[in-house]
Amino acid sequence: MNATIEQVVLVSEDGTPTGVADKVAVHSATTPLHLAFSCHVYNAVGEVLVTRRALGKLTWPGVWTNSFCGHPAPGEALEAAVHRKAAQELGLSLASLEPILPDFRYRAVDASGIVENEICPVYTATVTDDPEPNPLEVAEYFWATPSALRAAVTATPRAFSPWLVLQLAELGR
Repeated sequence: MNATIEQVVLVSEDGTPTGVADKVAVHSATTPLHLAFSCHVYNAVGEVLVTRRALGKLTWPGVWTNSFCGHPAPGEALEAAVHRKAAQELGLSLASLEPILPDFRYRAVDASGIVENEICPVYTATVTDDPEPNPLEVAEYFWATPSALRAAVTATPRAFSPWLVLQLAELGR
């Protein structure tokens, strides 16, 4: 196996792992259910980090979303994957990590027809530093008050990732 090929964990409807697949092959018009995660990062004054996906991303390029998302590698604990992706995508070391929507799942189709089909636990985290985004992952970022983010998502939901819209709806935030 080539170590540079990212793999995702395929899961059954009840979340039981059923196998692995290459990430690039999985995200298609017929994406099988797989494991992922989302994280909402807060700073010391209670602002939430909102990021705009890089234009080179396969799904939802250029769309504003939660702080970061990712997939655990086969055999990797979810919390370890969240810490790994925070460092890789945003250059952040998380000071705390809490699950807020452990059973979140969604299916969405982007404009190109690619499907996201994920069991995707959602976390919140805190940081003391500003991000140093990886430009292959993040085009730009903004610290927003939770109420300003909620207002923006309510006013223009299509400007945001479908998973962020759904997560905020489930959280009532």
